[in-house]
Amino acid sequence: MEPLSRQVVLRVDVSDVAPPGCGELALEVIPPAGTPHAALFCFPGGGMTRRYFDLAAPGYSFARYASERGFLVVLVDHPGTGDSDPPGDGWTLTPAAVASIEAAAVDRALAKLSPSVPVLGIGHSMGAHLLLHQQAIGGAFDGLALLGWAGRGLPEYLDPADLALGQLAASDPEAFAARLVASARRRFPGPLPLGRGGGAEFLIKNPMPDEARQALAAARGPLLAACGHASMIPGSARRAAAAIDVPVFLGVGEHDIATEHRLIPNEFPASGDITLYVLPGAGHNHNVEPGREQLWERVTSWAGCLARRN
Repeated sequence: MEPLSRQVVLRVDVSDVAPPGCGELALEVIPPAGTPHAALFCFPGGGMTRRYFDLAAPGYSFARYASERGFLVVLVDHPGTGDSDPPGDGWTLTPAAVASIEAAAVDRALAKLSPSVPVLGIGHSMGAHLLLHQQAIGGAFDGLALLGWAGRGLPEYLDPADLALGQLAASDPEAFAARLVASARRRFPGPLPLGRGGGAEFLIKNPMPDEARQALAAARGPLLAACGHASMIPGSARRAAAAIDVPVFLGVGEHDIATEHRLIPNEFPASGDITLYVLPGAGHNHNVEPGREQLWERVTSWAGCLARRN
């Protein structure tokens, strides 16, 4: 592809695949200095905008780190968050709906960018959960990096009825979607409540400087309630994960809310290339932890390896 000379924001029309009101998604493109090794599409977690991957504090931007190492970085705002349009009814944003919207947005962005390099998806937490669904329906990615995700969800925060929904997700996805929304309505005050923000104490293990905390607060956005709820339910993405047949990188913090690290690779029986990396001493929001560059180096090295193989 012809290298982009500057950072740009693409507004991608998704009105034909999204619920009414959601006309466009915002994707921010951060190019490298020359021809890229690979294109990295980054999807933030619940209650965060695309800024999570480009925190406005020196040394805290994964996007800058990756672009300086030769990668084309594309940051995605989920529908209803950041600069992306919300639908008229936020409860229509189920994991399946968001996956379809974002798959279309990625395809259309690639048509504009025309990269002749591997295309990789990177998702954090709920963003990883949605990335699995996107890839399972025929996503464009040659590899997935799933950060802060585990198939077990967060059962300790759920009641017995919610725990039972995980099995329904595999056997009857349509019934699961209907019951998921009903359950999320009971848990959340609305379909797009303002997230608690990445600075919530249970998401971070180590102290951070004020500028990093302020940058993380600035990345705060609405939570897609149905999607966030789904990411907590054990097994709700098992069917999607089982369909993944591309290389998978799994990155978690030693003290992550995504636990049982050694079991996570078992979620991907169709992938013959799985990498697990546990970031020492880190919590869930790895991009503000002291060892963040260790994880970034592992992710970009993995991406570079895939690029050389293709």
